[in-house]
Amino acid sequence: MRRRNWAAKLLAILGVALLAAVGAAALPDHPYQRWQLIENTLYGNATWSYERIHFDPRPVDVAIIGASRAQLGLSAPRVAERLAAAGVPLEVANLSVIEEGRNIEWAIADELFKVKRPKVLVLSISERYNLWGHPGFKYVAPGGALVSPPAPLLHNSLGDLAYLPYRQLMLFAASLAPSLFDLRDDFDPERYAAKPTDYSQTRVLADGKRIDMDRTVSADDLRAEARAFAAVRRPSRLPARIAAVTDRDNSVYVAAIARLAARHGARLIFIFLPEFDGVTTIEGRANYARLGRVEDFGDLAHDSSWFQSFAHLNHRGAMIASDRLAAAIIADLGASAATGNRMGSGRAEQRATRVADDDTAATVN
Repeated sequence: MRRRNWAAKLLAILGVALLAAVGAAALPDHPYQRWQLIENTLYGNATWSYERIHFDPRPVDVAIIGASRAQLGLSAPRVAERLAAAGVPLEVANLSVIEEGRNIEWAIADELFKVKRPKVLVLSISERYNLWGHPGFKYVAPGGALVSPPAPLLHNSLGDLAYLPYRQLMLFAASLAPSLFDLRDDFDPERYAAKPTDYSQTRVLADGKRIDMDRTVSADDLRAEARAFAAVRRPSRLPARIAAVTDRDNSVYVAAIARLAARHGARLIFIFLPEFDGVTTIEGRANYARLGRVEDFGDLAHDSSWFQSFAHLNHRGAMIASDRLAAAIIADLGASAATGNRMGSGRAEQRATRVADDDTAATVN
């Protein structure tokens, strides 16, 4: 009898805890405060991206979204300058965030299309799929995106969901007393204006690390850096059939981003920025090509004078990549205008879904 009482008490405690977690997860939040949660981290450009989208009256005609290779290797002002010189004046914003993870890129694109009408969405790609989500996604994503991701059992989904009740409790408290949590209710134009917008320039990160974009490194040192990174990289060790379900961040969220772009009539351009002396074949290239234009800058991999680290271009390399991107945007918009090559939104969304399904089938097989 005593054992049954303990079992009943344990179940009651678990039930109350679950109800409390569900109730906490359902608390409302202030979206701007949510995007401030990572402002003073390596991922702080995500906060700037939210501000650029929602508080800056300028349009975003060309949006660049990706990880650190795109953030450092593509200069929005340079692309805009080249476009204007060619008679195609467009506002360009680099909304990339350090570290890979397509889910946070989707979150940025989702915010973007709520209030802006970009003509071109530039999405960076690498030689291999990034299989898992971004560490910052659980801080900035809408609650619904954590509760109901576009595919079940993604690698980070359960951990992100477990964080949601705590996050919502904190944000609810911050809505009552924001200064206690170092969060702001209102947009600060001066603070925004002081933030960098061209990451191809030398700057100091939120953690105090200085990135020297004028730096050049010998080919031997770049190769040694790449070997040291590869030694600590941990690939997924899950069985193939399980990994086919959990390690789908790239395919699932690229398809979701493509559906957003198609729904709003935006052109989609994929940009491959390589590592120094690294692999220059693109995993899933055919699938990307079915969704948009693929620009392959793999030839940049062979000149060490264009890199400041093994994985990132320096300022000189960024200028070359940015000029090429501007040319690709002009060519893509010109082809669209000349041929009327703009897929209907329903057809494009179906194509994006098929690409995600094809990626899954390829992984399983």
